[in-house]
Amino acid sequence: MFLEVKFPCGRYDFNQDTKKVVIVKAKGLLNLYLNEENELWLKWYNVDLDNKLEIERVLIKGCTFFEKVKGQNRVYLLRFTDDDYKYFFWMQSDDPSLDENYCKQFNNVINAQVLDDPMEIEQQPPVQTITQQQSHPQPPQQMDLQQQQLLQLLQQQLTSRIGPGLSLTDLLTTEFLTQIAKDQEYFEALKEHLPPDQQNLEQFRENLLSPQFKQALDQLTHALKGRERSSVIQQLDLDYRILEQEFDGVIAFVKAIIRKAQNKN
Repeated sequence: MFLEVKFPCGRYDFNQDTKKVVIVKAKGLLNLYLNEENELWLKWYNVDLDNKLEIERVLIKGCTFFEKVKGQNRVYLLRFTDDDYKYFFWMQSDDPSLDENYCKQFNNVINAQVLDDPMEIEQQPPVQTITQQQSHPQPPQQMDLQQQQLLQLLQQQLTSRIGPGLSLTDLLTTEFLTQIAKDQEYFEALKEHLPPDQQNLEQFRENLLSPQFKQALDQLTHALKGRERSSVIQQLDLDYRILEQEFDGVIAFVKAIIRKAQNKN
């Protein structure tokens, strides 16, 4: 799959130290494309200098946002959640009514997802069928109640412990995990998410309180605190756009879990 958008667009020079911008007095062309290797490329050409390539950068889906600058005429900002650098552009098409459509096309390419092998994926059995074969869920109303109780506990942990440097082990403390591990109903609520060969209460308790689980939480915390936090959240099938409101990866991760569960109910 190859997706591309290009349109007349000037740019500003952004000074990272002073946070000031200076207009580049030249006609330009902004080009964004998603290639067959699933790489997202940004390029800006100086049309007045025989289409000289002056900006070339690989963008990370989930970390990149293109939006209009409030209060500025035809000025747009390209910003990143994993990088402090910013690009400021100004639309140069003769028809200003096209600006919003160009912005929408640009974001559509950013947010596009490319499947490695669509034919192979289509041939796989539906997820619901696999789940039905591997497990025997509780009645929906009972499961919803158990999930809501778990969400409330998680929300309470987040509210009481939120702050700088928060880690997953700060939230999922030994006391908290012990409370979950000894409750049969919580086990039933989480059972469908466990591997088929580990869907028994005793093993659930051992795994939840094991040093290996704590180590895994520490590793995930490290990933969520890093530059690739949006990619990590996206890979876990959660809404990475929550990072627009919540910069801390751990807090965003927990809030994304709560939001996804609430949207299902």
